[in-house]
Amino acid sequence: MRLIGLSGRTLAFFLILLILGLAGPGRVDAAPPRMRPYTGIGVVVFRQADNTKSQELQLQLYKEPGLARVGMLSRSRLSVNEWIFGLQEGNPPLVVSARKGDWLRIYYDDAGRKAWINPRSKGSFQSWEQYLKRQTGRLLPGLQPKYYQLQQQPGGSLLATLSPKQVFKVLKLVGEWGTVINDQAQIGWLRWRDEDGRLLMGINP
Repeated sequence: MRLIGLSGRTLAFFLILLILGLAGPGRVDAAPPRMRPYTGIGVVVFRQADNTKSQELQLQLYKEPGLARVGMLSRSRLSVNEWIFGLQEGNPPLVVSARKGDWLRIYYDDAGRKAWINPRSKGSFQSWEQYLKRQTGRLLPGLQPKYYQLQQQPGGSLLATLSPKQVFKVLKLVGEWGTVINDQAQIGWLRWRDEDGRLLMGINP
Protein backbone atom coordinates (compact mmCIF):
# COMPACT_ATOMS: atom_id res chain seq x y z
CA MET A 1 0.00 0.00 0.00
CA ARG A 2 1.45 3.42 -1.01
CA LEU A 3 1.04 5.99 1.81
CA ILE A 4 3.58 8.55 0.46
CA GLY A 5 1.94 11.84 -0.45
CA LEU A 6 -1.24 11.29 1.55
CA SER A 7 -2.44 14.06 3.86
CA GLY A 8 -2.39 13.57 7.62
CA ARG A 9 -6.19 13.16 7.78
CA THR A 10 -6.24 10.59 4.98
CA LEU A 11 -3.36 8.67 6.54
CA ALA A 12 -5.16 8.57 9.89
CA PHE A 13 -8.29 7.27 8.15
CA PHE A 14 -6.35 4.39 6.54
CA LEU A 15 -4.69 3.53 9.85
CA ILE A 16 -8.08 3.30 11.58
CA LEU A 17 -9.37 0.98 8.86
CA LEU A 18 -6.25 -1.16 9.21
CA ILE A 19 -6.67 -1.45 13.00
CA LEU A 20 -10.35 -2.38 12.68
CA GLY A 21 -9.47 -4.98 10.09
CA LEU A 22 -6.88 -6.57 12.37
CA ALA A 23 -9.29 -6.56 15.30
CA GLY A 24 -11.82 -8.60 13.37
CA PRO A 25 -15.57 -8.77 13.97
CA GLY A 26 -15.23 -11.19 16.86
CA ARG A 27 -13.21 -8.74 18.91
CA VAL A 28 -15.09 -5.59 17.96
CA ASP A 29 -18.52 -7.12 18.68
CA ALA A 30 -17.50 -9.04 21.82
CA ALA A 31 -20.24 -8.99 24.44
CA PRO A 32 -19.38 -7.09 27.64
CA PRO A 33 -18.98 -9.16 30.82
CA ARG A 34 -22.15 -9.72 32.79
CA MET A 35 -22.81 -7.51 35.78
CA ARG A 36 -22.41 -9.45 39.01
CA PRO A 37 -25.32 -8.92 41.41
CA TYR A 38 -25.05 -7.22 44.77
CA THR A 39 -25.15 -9.80 47.55
CA GLY A 40 -27.70 -8.05 49.74
CA ILE A 41 -28.50 -10.03 52.88
CA GLY A 42 -29.13 -13.50 51.45
CA VAL A 43 -31.30 -15.42 48.99
CA VAL A 44 -34.85 -16.69 48.71
CA VAL A 45 -34.84 -20.40 47.91
CA PHE A 46 -37.99 -21.67 46.22
CA ARG A 47 -39.37 -25.06 47.14
CA GLN A 48 -39.94 -27.72 44.52
CA ALA A 49 -43.10 -29.72 45.15
CA ASP A 50 -42.74 -31.72 41.93
CA ASN A 51 -41.47 -31.21 38.40
CA THR A 52 -44.81 -29.84 37.20
CA LYS A 53 -45.71 -27.47 39.99
CA SER A 54 -42.19 -26.06 40.18
CA GLN A 55 -42.68 -24.53 36.73
CA GLU A 56 -45.91 -22.78 37.80
CA LEU A 57 -44.40 -20.44 40.39
CA GLN A 58 -46.13 -17.07 40.32
CA LEU A 59 -45.78 -14.38 42.95
CA GLN A 60 -46.96 -10.77 42.96
CA LEU A 61 -44.30 -8.05 42.91
CA TYR A 62 -44.95 -4.96 45.03
CA LYS A 63 -43.30 -1.54 45.31
CA GLU A 64 -43.77 -1.73 49.10
CA PRO A 65 -44.85 -4.75 51.19
CA GLY A 66 -48.47 -5.36 50.19
CA LEU A 67 -48.80 -1.98 48.42
CA ALA A 68 -48.59 -0.81 44.78
CA ARG A 69 -48.36 -4.00 42.75
CA VAL A 70 -45.79 -3.65 39.94
CA GLY A 71 -45.89 -7.03 38.22
CA MET A 72 -45.65 -10.77 38.49
CA LEU A 73 -42.69 -12.98 39.38
CA SER A 74 -42.77 -16.02 37.09
CA ARG A 75 -40.41 -18.84 36.18
CA SER A 76 -38.99 -16.91 33.22
CA ARG A 77 -37.76 -14.12 35.50
CA LEU A 78 -35.99 -16.59 37.77
CA SER A 79 -33.49 -17.32 34.99
CA VAL A 80 -31.77 -13.96 35.58
CA ASN A 81 -29.08 -15.54 37.79
CA GLU A 82 -28.81 -19.02 36.27
CA TRP A 83 -25.24 -18.19 35.15
CA ILE A 84 -24.41 -17.84 38.88
CA PHE A 85 -26.56 -20.50 40.52
CA GLY A 86 -26.35 -22.98 37.66
CA LEU A 87 -29.10 -24.86 35.86
CA GLN A 88 -31.16 -26.39 38.62
CA GLU A 89 -34.10 -28.76 38.37
CA GLY A 90 -36.38 -26.44 40.30
CA ASN A 91 -36.61 -22.67 40.48
CA PRO A 92 -33.24 -20.95 40.98
CA PRO A 93 -32.81 -18.61 43.98
CA LEU A 94 -33.03 -14.84 43.86
CA VAL A 95 -30.90 -12.39 45.81
CA VAL A 96 -32.64 -10.62 48.72
CA SER A 97 -31.69 -7.03 49.51
CA ALA A 98 -33.94 -6.45 52.56
CA ARG A 99 -36.45 -8.18 54.80
CA LYS A 100 -39.55 -7.04 56.70
CA GLY A 101 -41.22 -9.90 58.54
CA ASP A 102 -42.36 -12.39 55.89
CA TRP A 103 -41.73 -9.87 53.09
CA LEU A 104 -38.53 -10.00 51.05
CA ARG A 105 -37.18 -7.34 48.70
CA ILE A 106 -35.55 -9.09 45.75
CA TYR A 107 -33.49 -8.21 42.68
CA TYR A 108 -35.65 -9.57 39.89
CA ASP A 109 -33.87 -8.66 36.63
CA ASP A 110 -30.46 -7.98 35.03
CA ALA A 111 -30.84 -4.23 35.61
CA GLY A 112 -30.93 -4.76 39.38
CA ARG A 113 -34.53 -3.58 39.79
CA LYS A 114 -36.05 -4.44 43.15
CA ALA A 115 -39.52 -5.36 44.35
CA TRP A 116 -41.14 -6.97 47.39
CA ILE A 117 -42.60 -10.47 47.48
CA ASN A 118 -44.19 -12.64 50.14
CA PRO A 119 -43.14 -16.18 49.24
CA ARG A 120 -45.31 -17.81 51.97
CA SER A 121 -45.12 -21.58 51.49
CA LYS A 122 -43.43 -21.30 48.08
CA GLY A 123 -39.99 -20.32 49.34
CA SER A 124 -37.88 -19.34 52.32
CA PHE A 125 -35.15 -16.88 53.16
CA GLN A 126 -31.58 -18.07 53.78
CA SER A 127 -28.60 -15.97 54.78
CA TRP A 128 -25.50 -16.35 52.62
CA GLU A 129 -23.86 -18.30 55.46
CA GLN A 130 -26.76 -20.77 55.45
CA TYR A 131 -26.97 -21.01 51.68
CA LEU A 132 -23.28 -21.29 50.75
CA LYS A 133 -22.17 -23.56 53.58
CA ARG A 134 -21.33 -27.04 52.21
CA GLN A 135 -22.13 -25.94 48.67
CA THR A 136 -19.85 -26.83 45.77
CA GLY A 137 -18.78 -23.45 44.46
CA ARG A 138 -16.66 -21.86 41.75
CA LEU A 139 -15.32 -18.38 41.13
CA LEU A 140 -17.11 -16.31 38.50
CA PRO A 141 -15.34 -15.49 35.20
CA GLY A 142 -13.86 -12.09 34.44
CA LEU A 143 -12.71 -11.19 37.96
CA GLN A 144 -9.60 -9.28 38.88
CA PRO A 145 -6.62 -11.67 39.34
CA LYS A 146 -6.49 -11.06 43.12
CA TYR A 147 -9.89 -12.70 43.61
CA TYR A 148 -8.67 -16.02 42.18
CA GLN A 149 -6.03 -16.34 44.91
CA LEU A 150 -6.58 -19.00 47.55
CA GLN A 151 -4.85 -17.62 50.63
CA GLN A 152 -3.61 -19.21 53.83
CA GLN A 153 -5.59 -16.59 55.74
CA PRO A 154 -7.38 -13.38 54.67
CA GLY A 155 -4.70 -11.15 53.19
CA GLY A 156 -2.04 -13.81 53.88
CA SER A 157 0.32 -15.90 51.80
CA LEU A 158 -0.76 -17.49 48.51
CA LEU A 159 -1.67 -21.19 48.50
CA ALA A 160 -2.91 -21.52 44.92
CA THR A 161 -4.40 -19.58 42.04
CA LEU A 162 -7.77 -20.94 40.97
CA SER A 163 -9.59 -20.68 37.65
CA PRO A 164 -13.35 -20.23 37.06
CA LYS A 165 -13.55 -23.93 36.13
CA GLN A 166 -12.10 -25.20 39.40
CA VAL A 167 -14.60 -26.19 42.07
CA PHE A 168 -14.32 -26.11 45.83
CA LYS A 169 -16.41 -26.87 48.89
CA VAL A 170 -17.45 -23.89 51.03
CA LEU A 171 -16.86 -24.62 54.72
CA LYS A 172 -17.89 -21.33 56.35
CA LEU A 173 -18.14 -17.57 55.80
CA VAL A 174 -16.53 -14.89 57.94
CA GLY A 175 -17.32 -11.36 56.79
CA GLU A 176 -16.32 -11.00 53.13
CA TRP A 177 -14.19 -14.16 53.22
CA GLY A 178 -14.97 -17.84 53.01
CA THR A 179 -13.01 -20.89 54.09
CA VAL A 180 -12.97 -23.45 51.28
CA ILE A 181 -11.32 -26.75 50.41
CA ASN A 182 -10.34 -27.18 46.77
CA ASP A 183 -9.96 -30.29 44.61
CA GLN A 184 -6.31 -30.55 45.70
CA ALA A 185 -7.40 -30.90 49.35
CA GLN A 186 -5.99 -27.45 50.16
CA ILE A 187 -7.92 -25.51 52.79
CA GLY A 188 -7.70 -21.75 52.45
CA TRP A 189 -9.56 -18.48 52.21
CA LEU A 190 -11.27 -16.79 49.25
CA ARG A 191 -13.28 -13.60 49.05
CA TRP A 192 -16.92 -14.46 48.28
CA ARG A 193 -17.94 -10.82 47.68
CA ASP A 194 -15.91 -7.80 46.64
CA GLU A 195 -15.40 -4.41 48.27
CA ASP A 196 -18.53 -3.06 46.53
CA GLY A 197 -20.66 -5.92 47.86
CA ARG A 198 -20.93 -7.79 44.55
CA LEU A 199 -20.87 -11.58 44.40
CA LEU A 200 -17.63 -13.33 43.42
CA MET A 201 -18.71 -16.98 43.80
CA GLY A 202 -21.14 -19.10 41.85
CA ILE A 203 -22.68 -22.49 42.54
CA ASN A 204 -21.82 -25.70 40.74
CA PRO A 205 -25.01 -27.81 41.16
